[in-house]
Amino acid sequence: MRSSLILFIAFVALITGSGCSEKFDVAAPYKDITVVYAFLDNSDTAHYLRIQKAFLDQNKSALDMAREYDSNFYSHLNVSIKRYLFDGKLYDTVHLNLVNLDNEGYPKQSGTFFNTPNYAYKLRGPLNVGLIYRLMIKNMITGKVDSADAPIIDDLNFNDCYVDAFDSSLNRTGSLDFASTASYKTYNIEIAYRAAPGFSFKDPFYGGDALKNPVAAAQLILRFNWVDSDQITHSITPRYYDYDAGLVGMKNGGYIYNIKNTELYSAMLTGLGTAPTPTTARLLDRCQMFVYFATQDYLTYQQRSLIQGTGLTGNEIEPSFTNVSGENNPLGLFTSRGVRAGRLTITNQTVDSIRIHPMFAQSNIRGTVYH
Repeated sequence: MRSSLILFIAFVALITGSGCSEKFDVAAPYKDITVVYAFLDNSDTAHYLRIQKAFLDQNKSALDMAREYDSNFYSHLNVSIKRYLFDGKLYDTVHLNLVNLDNEGYPKQSGTFFNTPNYAYKLRGPLNVGLIYRLMIKNMITGKVDSADAPIIDDLNFNDCYVDAFDSSLNRTGSLDFASTASYKTYNIEIAYRAAPGFSFKDPFYGGDALKNPVAAAQLILRFNWVDSDQITHSITPRYYDYDAGLVGMKNGGYIYNIKNTELYSAMLTGLGTAPTPTTARLLDRCQMFVYFATQDYLTYQQRSLIQGTGLTGNEIEPSFTNVSGENNPLGLFTSRGVRAGRLTITNQTVDSIRIHPMFAQSNIRGTVYH
């Protein structure tokens, strides 16, 4: 069973760092600030939503509070998902149970924060791409409610969510050819996403017309794989290097990456570098391509973070964008994601070109593991 592990912003790192915005009042009275991070993934069978609270108290040290779980979790929350049809009619309501991630196979890393308990809220079962998911968080002590909406990205149907580099439905060979190093030569990848019939999502943070496609952006990662084979000890060590082609906005559900061949050469050289020893032979393996699909909310979050800056050198302590609204000063991101992945075989012409190219002279490439 695959599960998506949800991230939590480490506010204490910002609060206790060497710099902060002048707008941040270190002597402000204690108040609840709900922090939510969740990415629903249609490929998963279980989904974990991290819901905590940022802490600020004029009488206590932030470092001390970071070690106390009751300073990080609400004691009485009612968390549910209301699911709506595209026309706005309520379909059903699903209650989410509180679980300890340690027992789910996701132990918390050691550090300044407390390690146990390691709570999250669990949504079971497959997602429904024909519904809009609304997260509802009610504080049972104060009665205050926070909420956020998310459409679901369907990454299971390659007829509607496809990458032409490896989807057989488009008659591509699943090969990676960048043999020519001419400056004008490019390797092109077409990606596309078609929304479910009747899809309509009125995102409360943008107003205007309803969105007609849940996917607003894509990010392509190309993983170069190889093995280091020591000719003396006969040890074989798998290696890889990830080339990030960037996060791009999609228009009308589609986008074409045009990656220069020379850029792929440079990426492979960055990963391979010089062979670790004179007796180490490098054998290239098939590449992996990952295309991640993201919503408009995620794209906006990333764009504003780049413009404004985050962390200690950013303009503000709090994140530059949140799609969670409500009465507990909420922050965070509740949305969905998708990913398509496939393997690509580097063509013989490309392998031969790489082996004889002067820039790879110290890499000691001897061939491939699949020929």
